[in-house]
Amino acid sequence: MVPARVPGAAATDVNWLRPSTDKAPRMVVNRTPFGFRYTAIRRPIQNAQTHEYLRTTLFIAPYTVHIPSNNLYNIAIMHVPMDDEHTYFYFLAFGGEACPDTEAWRKFLHMQVGIDVDEKFVSKRHRGNDYLQDRQAMKLGNFTGIPGIPNQDVVMWETMGPLADRSLDRLGASDLAIVEFRNQMVEAAKNYQKDGTVIGRTEPVIPQRFLRSFEGVVTKGTDWRKAGCSQEELDIMAKAGPSASAAE
Repeated sequence: MVPARVPGAAATDVNWLRPSTDKAPRMVVNRTPFGFRYTAIRRPIQNAQTHEYLRTTLFIAPYTVHIPSNNLYNIAIMHVPMDDEHTYFYFLAFGGEACPDTEAWRKFLHMQVGIDVDEKFVSKRHRGNDYLQDRQAMKLGNFTGIPGIPNQDVVMWETMGPLADRSLDRLGASDLAIVEFRNQMVEAAKNYQKDGTVIGRTEPVIPQRFLRSFEGVVTKGTDWRKAGCSQEELDIMAKAGPSASAAE
């Protein structure tokens, strides 16, 4: 994620560019029939007095996350449970002629078979070798010393242990999406036990074609809840009434 004077998120063969140097965004969350939206609001590099840089991510129950796209393709993440201690992790690029092919995508993510992972997609980076963290690269400005967005995520998850003790969490303002996700999962389990209600399948159901993330520089005062939404989706959302868990 490299700051640059670009009008919106852009992709190159080696980096994702975005128009902000702001490392402390304001996080806001809004519950929806399909799960929730959350937006990171940052100061843009240009016109910071009059504009804001929004990055809106969708959690689509039960396990899909549509993160903000760039100028070339869309991106989604899927965390599919295998059992109580293991999860399949898919990091997807899709849509458009500029979307990278499979091998180019794996190279960009440092997840190439035979180089970064074996034929069963088991990573060569693990706790036993400190995930091959490059301390020299960190001295030169690389924050993690670990190439590849998925690799950085996996390190965070694995070092928590297979079952994390949530009572030890110290959640803050940047964790609103985590709080909302956990609340929804607990409610979903209780509702299913009570009457068979399935999360994301209650009225009004928003068609999949309307579920889109958003990123862009907008004028201050723009309603982040509506940014990127089609009028059809807004009409459907209006039928759901006020959000039960909107937070700022």
